[in-house]
Amino acid sequence: MMMKKLCRLSVLLALAVSGSTLPATAAAVEDELDHECTSWIIFSDLTKNNTNILHKNRDAAPRNVRVMQSAAGSPRRWIGLGNNISPCMGMNSSGLAAIMNSGEICADPPEAPGKKSTPAILQAILESCDTAAEAVKKLQEFHRQGDYSHGKKGSIFFFTDPKEGYICETTGKFCSVQRYDSSYTFRANIWHNPGMAQFSRNGVKRFLDSCGRESVVLDSFGSALDKNGKLTLADVLKLSRQAKQLEGSPLERSVCFKNTNSASTQVIHKEFPQTLSTIWVLIGHPRHTIYVPIPICAEKLLPSMLTPEWAAASWKRFDTLGLNAELPAEWLALEQKAMEVYGKAVEQAEKLLRDGKKAEAVKLLNQTAAGIWEKACPLAVSSKPAK
Repeated sequence: MMMKKLCRLSVLLALAVSGSTLPATAAAVEDELDHECTSWIIFSDLTKNNTNILHKNRDAAPRNVRVMQSAAGSPRRWIGLGNNISPCMGMNSSGLAAIMNSGEICADPPEAPGKKSTPAILQAILESCDTAAEAVKKLQEFHRQGDYSHGKKGSIFFFTDPKEGYICETTGKFCSVQRYDSSYTFRANIWHNPGMAQFSRNGVKRFLDSCGRESVVLDSFGSALDKNGKLTLADVLKLSRQAKQLEGSPLERSVCFKNTNSASTQVIHKEFPQTLSTIWVLIGHPRHTIYVPIPICAEKLLPSMLTPEWAAASWKRFDTLGLNAELPAEWLALEQKAMEVYGKAVEQAEKLLRDGKKAEAVKLLNQTAAGIWEKACPLAVSSKPAK
């Protein structure tokens, strides 16, 4: 088993180095690691329930994360996660899911004070686009007009809808787009798209850190596929909390680390995306809080979700117990039950929609999600270490 994992890591590193991201001037680059994320897309040929999945683990300094939602009168309703004015991950009422990772330190940095930040671009896309292809065009429009800013690093946008997905890797002046519609694909904070290698100014430490996190995704999905032939929501939630590197790896950081401040698993239903799509949100550090589902047709959220209350409680637990604390059995049991209960509700809602009973389907999903929140909230907002 150890040799299998080491071989997977070696293959990933070799592919990454030969493909697109070998540092060009490593000696001249700072190697401070910050704002590191890990994200992936899984398509319906590898899921069990006719869905596409877009996931993001956000690893960044801010701790005041909360659920965000569209304002009244927005052209499209959306739900997301973030800590400022705009979300860094979200899904809208058309079934379009979007997230953004930081890219590499680059020769053509997108520093543009006063221009639109990447979260603001992401929000604008959620409010104006129905498909992943439209989202790509909208991003390219902002980029072409120079209304785009992301500090010293490039960025990596992921767009997924019921049919396809795209990964767009950008510097200040160049944008490379790759389309996907089957299997799975992933990124940490390094580029793999054609044409991007020439812009990289990553140091070796930063480059290998991302390779290590990507190797954890590769290993986790490979093991799950060997065992079950499919990838499930439970597989994704488990991976999002993986805090250790592969056995024998000289690398340190895993998918979940000390600055991982939130995560979302955006499940896009292919037949009824406007009603049955769901964003499973993790508000706070993954190992110190729990996932809950929010249907895209949600009519009312818990007030405590819309403030940093859940996140603040998770960080108090983190500061007491640390990164490698065992996940409480109570939390895992609640999540397992939530997946079962909500999954059955989606199946029932699917039948109602086929019978033309949308209002009943929406009511069922809202009631089911609210019941889960009611049980999860007392655990999420408690600052006491879980037993």
